[in-house]
Amino acid sequence: MNETSATLCPVIRPWRLTASRVVEELFSVSPESTWNDLLELRSLLIHGNDWSEVLEGFLTCRRQLEEDHYLPFYRLRKILAAHLQLEGESLERLLRKRNFSFRRWQKRAQEKGRVAHVLEGAV
Repeated sequence: MNETSATLCPVIRPWRLTASRVVEELFSVSPESTWNDLLELRSLLIHGNDWSEVLEGFLTCRRQLEEDHYLPFYRLRKILAAHLQLEGESLERLLRKRNFSFRRWQKRAQEKGRVAHVLEGAV
């Protein structure tokens, strides 16, 4: 593979593909009204680099669908928590909260002078 083709087709990490497949499984059992959000989440999981956006996409879909589809969101939560980390905070603990908003949490952390960044990498 030459440098140009590597730039055009970057390697997608396996955990991202696994998470995107979990999202794909939701299409057949979810109302059409949620498909745009699911498509956005799938795209963010595969190609996104703004982890705040990825988490917000996950949380948006979870708010709409988790009550009827708990297991896929449990799996997604575990995948995200295993491969993303917050500086100085447990992502797993935060994602367990039912009405959690990452952007609100991030804003409060910054107001308190704490770092509130999401990093890719095993915890």
